[in-house]
Amino acid sequence: MTTVGDLVSSRRRFLQLGGAGLALASAEGLWPTRASATERKASPRGTARNVIYFEISGAISHVESFDFKENAGTPKDLDIHRVSGDLDLSRLLFPRVGKQMHRVAVLRSMLSHEEVHFRGQYYVQTGRQLNLAFAREIPAIGSVAAMELEPRRRPGDTFPVYMSFNLDKAFPGALSTGFLDPRFSVVDINPESAVKGMALEGKAIELLEERWRLLCALRSAEGQRVASFGREMASYENFYDTAHKLVSDSRWPAAFRIEDEDRRRYGNTPVGISCILARNALAQDAGARYIHICHPGWDHHVYIWDRNASTNHYKLCEEFDPAFASLLEDLAATPAPGDPGKTLLDETLVVAMGEFGRTPGRLNNMDGRDHYNKCFPALFAGAGVKGGLVLGRTDAAGEKCLDTGWHRKEQPRIENIVATMYSALGIDWSKEIRDTPSGRAYAYVDPLGPNGYIPTDDITSIYG
Repeated sequence: MTTVGDLVSSRRRFLQLGGAGLALASAEGLWPTRASATERKASPRGTARNVIYFEISGAISHVESFDFKENAGTPKDLDIHRVSGDLDLSRLLFPRVGKQMHRVAVLRSMLSHEEVHFRGQYYVQTGRQLNLAFAREIPAIGSVAAMELEPRRRPGDTFPVYMSFNLDKAFPGALSTGFLDPRFSVVDINPESAVKGMALEGKAIELLEERWRLLCALRSAEGQRVASFGREMASYENFYDTAHKLVSDSRWPAAFRIEDEDRRRYGNTPVGISCILARNALAQDAGARYIHICHPGWDHHVYIWDRNASTNHYKLCEEFDPAFASLLEDLAATPAPGDPGKTLLDETLVVAMGEFGRTPGRLNNMDGRDHYNKCFPALFAGAGVKGGLVLGRTDAAGEKCLDTGWHRKEQPRIENIVATMYSALGIDWSKEIRDTPSGRAYAYVDPLGPNGYIPTDDITSIYG
């Protein structure tokens, strides 16, 4: 039976898990905002209820993964085979993901503005370049999605719209809501801590409800005085309301229940647990709609193929392959809540990619690969994506883009990934918010690149 001590511990754990984004929210996060359409035309697809963004953090080597190119640094044990079109994969590195590629569209022509991890990972969380003058007010993509999707929340939805797993391991950490209200913050969950138990029973529930009644009575008695503290106090009260609803909802501990068989299939690793929890959160159908999974460690400047090194490409692929493959398998096998004719994968756009690629050709003088932003791949599945597509093409070294893989001559960028996710969710990505604290317009997808205007279209070629 759960004790009072368990209650206090569970409550603290929840507040630690969910408090990161709120604690990072700036004073401008209390700023009243209003989004409006622009003259730029956007036609959202609206094929997804959910998005899972799988960040292969640290930059997976594209020439040894989803844009394979044999070169002087290629090991001889990879067992390369043709999957579809001109897509080659290693049976050794991706034995299970290779069997899921009929569900996946691969776009091999991505271009990044950035070539440094912190800036690159900030870029994939916000959809724009880091500008220190305005960084404090820039929200994460998931927070914008949470704001836009709030009107669709049902009375019984208690899970936060924006959840992440292991994002504290990314260089920038879990970014804040910027000038948006803190209630649109991410709840970032450490997968290793989260599975230790969140259920409350017996006396613990009674104590929780008694303390909640006392807090509500105090609020009522002190309402006028507390109101004078302004919107910041109101935001903290909203956070505690959300916390109470979560810890008293039986679906919350159910989402953190993991079977031994799941650990075996997904891999008993942080990324494996993260994928299980993401699947569970969506299956509970309790309001989570945008989920960011972070798989760190791919920064292999040295000894990329040395099995004795503390980290190497073999080891990271051994973590990625069962986790990502099992996630796709289970989403495709789980009936969509409220629509037995569909699966969770039918309702969920899954995007997987790193922040950039790694240097093609020979290994460097430390037997590794450095940063490379000119070409790298992105994977898409679900929500109407046509599986088996191989889009975009690079030269024999994986160094130059020969075919962009979509209707533009310019290579697609992170901005276009953001537009694609918003479009799938039915969000008009051409919107802007003009009443920001700085007075500078915030575009949902920023058309101003480092060298002038860039296309902000969604990537429609992934749908066939």
